[in-house]
Amino acid sequence: MTVAELKNYIFENNKVEYILSEIGCGHIVFHKDKNYYSCSNVNGDNKSAINIRNDKYLSCKDYTRTEYFGDKADLLTLVQYNKSLENKDFSFFDTVKYLHKLLGLKLTIKKEKDKKEEKKIDPLDVFKRAMSSRYRQDVSEIKAISENELMDFVPYVHIDFFREGIIGKTVKKFGLAYSYKRKRTVIPLRYWATGELLGFNMRTSVENYDLFGIPKYFITPSYPKQMNLFGLWENHSDIQQAGYVIVYEAEKSVLKRDSLNDSTGVALSGHELSDEQARILIGLNVEIVIAFDKDISLQHIRHCCEKFYGIRKVSYIYDKYDLLKDKESPADKSNKIFQYLFKYRVVYDNKEHTKYISERKRK
Repeated sequence: MTVAELKNYIFENNKVEYILSEIGCGHIVFHKDKNYYSCSNVNGDNKSAINIRNDKYLSCKDYTRTEYFGDKADLLTLVQYNKSLENKDFSFFDTVKYLHKLLGLKLTIKKEKDKKEEKKIDPLDVFKRAMSSRYRQDVSEIKAISENELMDFVPYVHIDFFREGIIGKTVKKFGLAYSYKRKRTVIPLRYWATGELLGFNMRTSVENYDLFGIPKYFITPSYPKQMNLFGLWENHSDIQQAGYVIVYEAEKSVLKRDSLNDSTGVALSGHELSDEQARILIGLNVEIVIAFDKDISLQHIRHCCEKFYGIRKVSYIYDKYDLLKDKESPADKSNKIFQYLFKYRVVYDNKEHTKYISERKRK
């Protein structure tokens, strides 16, 4: 169940009051005329400190804890805050698991299978499920893949990936593979909360692919990239331990840094940061570092940082010394250069916010 589905389940099944009671909030009152709940903090006595809208978004305002609750806070934010008072390392992922357990829901996004069905180990299962109708649309390249063609997938990557620094431990960790028939390296795309396979991104190994009209990347058409962050499932614990998460555009940047023993990266699968992706990052309760490619404008980077301004510490890597080539990611450079860029990252503070607003007004 996705986070959006979880919130909708809570709303439709009238579970808000139950959850508030379970996490220790007091003086819970439902205001029918204005359709919201009010309550006090678990460690406070203000009876109306917290307001929660009774709709599928479950937006939350805590008027006495404004340093933690920003404009995008919801009931899940409140649950994480209350539980973190007992355990400071209680993350957003822990919040999702806690609510599933509390509500008696299974933490999965796939349908239940018959429990009587014999469990069989199939080394190609991850790819077979990727090819199933649930994960694809009627696109010729995907539709053409048959059962026999799946046998072509092997747990290795093209030599170009090794030349770019992606080593064996990363190949195994992320489940990378290669298709000799299609001449593409396969990158599985897993749901950040459960590890369920949502699709895959395939990169061609054909030289001069553009001259033949071959797309460099082919991503599963039904992959909901705006609802997910590549690498968060695999790197979650290291991100929590480091205290920051580095947000890249491409999956390959996450893979390159992991090969250099830096497992703090996630990828947007593009340079647009959706509200859902921002909410997931906020829920990690760590510093958020934007590390886009060289060709992305500074104003767009600041636009992304705005989603976290005043809610979480946010910073960005900007190549003001021209160490990167056009369209290069910070992860494309040596570890020495990357660490230099990371060390001198720009903290998005009030000064940066003012620059962003001024630029918007000029336009």
